[in-house]
Amino acid sequence: MKKKIGIISTLIVMILVVILAILITNKKENEPLNFITNGSNIAYMYEKEDGGYEQGTSNAWSTGEYVLDIEDSSCNGEDDPVDLIDWDAKSNGVLLKANTNISCTLYFDRMTAQEKFFEKLLGPSGDGELLYHNSFLTDGANDHGYRYSGDDPNNFICFGPGSESYTGSSGQCPDENLYRIIGYIPVQLENGKIEFRIKVIKSEYATKEDLGKDKADGTVNFNSDYKDFKRVKAENSIDGFHWNDVIDGDYDNTWGSSTLYQALNSNDKSFLKNLNGWESKIEKVQWNVGGNPNDELPKAKTVYDEEWNESYGAQTKVSAKIGLMYPSDYGFASEPKSWEYRLYMYDDSKDDEIENNQNRENNWLFNGVYEWTISHYSDDTDDAFSVDNRGFVYDGDYVDNAYGVRPVFYLNSSVTLSGGNGIDGSVNNPYKVN
Repeated sequence: MKKKIGIISTLIVMILVVILAILITNKKENEPLNFITNGSNIAYMYEKEDGGYEQGTSNAWSTGEYVLDIEDSSCNGEDDPVDLIDWDAKSNGVLLKANTNISCTLYFDRMTAQEKFFEKLLGPSGDGELLYHNSFLTDGANDHGYRYSGDDPNNFICFGPGSESYTGSSGQCPDENLYRIIGYIPVQLENGKIEFRIKVIKSEYATKEDLGKDKADGTVNFNSDYKDFKRVKAENSIDGFHWNDVIDGDYDNTWGSSTLYQALNSNDKSFLKNLNGWESKIEKVQWNVGGNPNDELPKAKTVYDEEWNESYGAQTKVSAKIGLMYPSDYGFASEPKSWEYRLYMYDDSKDDEIENNQNRENNWLFNGVYEWTISHYSDDTDDAFSVDNRGFVYDGDYVDNAYGVRPVFYLNSSVTLSGGNGIDGSVNNPYKVN
């Protein structure tokens, strides 16, 4: 009899497990597995149009109109309760980090038009993916930003003089007006506030005409080991430029006084001046240029945190509109399984456990060419970090080397992007800038 009861009990447990699995599988997308539930111990505060807050009902946060402000919220007496909860943009859910009773006052801000745009695009995108970097994303930035990763995502926009007439017809956007979205990520504005902005990088490499130079500092050849040029139009070589000129034998890797900074921002024929009015759509921000003390860069998350560190270098911030990508931008552009590896390992040749060059082949920012980043090696005045033509990031590059340059900038908060009707962010149908 006892044996029969044991069998029956086992069957009941199995049936319950199956039922639970079915319920989980059929949960609505806005109801994550461990979402925070309503109750007398939870207060929901929603931002009003005038900027104040009013208490509302529990379900308002799942409408796609609000986003959790974790820093202003409190749980179990803890301000900024990142150890207890987090926000999941894909499911519009407040996620618990532990199955425990919790008492919270949660503040929700109105979503901006830019946030709504990216929230709708989360997930697979072309041959890549748009990911939301909350604390549940392993080895991610954990800054609640959106970033494109993978081989070749649909993250193109049409920007610059002549783009006014772009309506979405295939091939209508000139190559020189093609940019790619790095993400919607936090940045420090000129006034010191940290806010989210759309960060973009030029799809093709800058030419001497783009930078207002009479001639390039050199020629950069694509790596013969990398033949997949689907991300760029160039076939053989591009114009190369110094990060900074060497004067009287002296090296200087201070970004704000470098020749490349000036060619991008301040010269009479700089890249910024050549935008002919479109520079009004670009935010002036504080670029973190303190550098990095590691000659062989660690994984992207660690590098990202170090880029915000103001203790490196004599000059840690430069206020400008145009810059270059950070090493962490390059790191997070690889698909997530690569983020556990150091950026110095991204060519894959230094670790037998990495196969088929996946860290670089599945990185949409890799083009098989030597390319400058904005960061320098803070323990030496000679060097700045570059993406090697084999795919890894390295500091051992003298600032007077001639490498490829792709300008990077942040769009201001008034800029919106539009798609639909054939506009899908692909190279032939980039998003329209409004």
